[in-house]
Amino acid sequence: MQKKNNHAFFYFTKKEKNGIILVLLFNLGLFFLPHFYDLIFPEKPIKMQILETAFRQLKKLDADSSNISNYSAKYVSYKEEPPVSIRYKKFDPNIISEAEWKELGLKDKTIQTIQKYKSKGGRFRKPEDIKKIWGIAEKKCADLMPFVVIREADQNINVTNIKIYNDKKITRKLVDVNLADSSCFESIYGIGPALARRIILFRNKLGGFYEVHQLAEVWGLQDSIFQKIKEQLIIKDTKTSTIDINHAPFETLKSHPYIGYKLAQAIINYRIQHGSFKSLEDIQKITLLNVESYNKIQHYLVVE
Repeated sequence: MQKKNNHAFFYFTKKEKNGIILVLLFNLGLFFLPHFYDLIFPEKPIKMQILETAFRQLKKLDADSSNISNYSAKYVSYKEEPPVSIRYKKFDPNIISEAEWKELGLKDKTIQTIQKYKSKGGRFRKPEDIKKIWGIAEKKCADLMPFVVIREADQNINVTNIKIYNDKKITRKLVDVNLADSSCFESIYGIGPALARRIILFRNKLGGFYEVHQLAEVWGLQDSIFQKIKEQLIIKDTKTSTIDINHAPFETLKSHPYIGYKLAQAIINYRIQHGSFKSLEDIQKITLLNVESYNKIQHYLVVE
């Protein structure tokens, strides 16, 4: 039996030798690669990395808060109205406007509660009735009550005889539009509960009526109805609640039905550019205000 040549098992061709060398070099490269990586990119300690990351986040948060503060100072504070100084004066809570309630230091939510109470026919009959309004603190009530002046409630209705067909007479109520509550308005032909509430709401926003024909401006009151009932409407006291145009804030001016947003902004701009109004007539220098509007609005403005 012929012996097998052991030398044949360890013989490699040239290509095989080159392949083995390449495999060895590749394995050596993989083995030493991490060491070369550490030399080229020295890895920092983990604790130091954590500290640096935290430091970068703190710097970012500080920059963000600084930007927010700058934004607030530039935009938010600009839009905020300066605090309104409380100026106590005599007032009738049954006809006072929202703006005047605000000047007395009441919050918007409390003012809305009062307006809802009055629009549903509620009426203040004595100064102590202010305590019934939810949202007014006891101390605030004590501050307000000495300035409350309530007009006599029995002035809102009078009775007169009016002749009609065939010389028959009927009794018809004369209603004082500045003192009437919802039930009084509803007693008039053509005025229902919803319209009565709108009349009272409009009266409150105005600060009272100075003439009967202002009721014709109430939305929903048809002219044909107004012409029929106007002889029943009277005003015994034409004194209205007023706004001081030299001190009233923008929100107070804007909320008045005869002023609105644009004219309120024009009044504020005039005060900034020219200083205080010397007299009420100075407001006519504002181009937005025509003669007709001035004749209506002058009953609700004062210069102090």
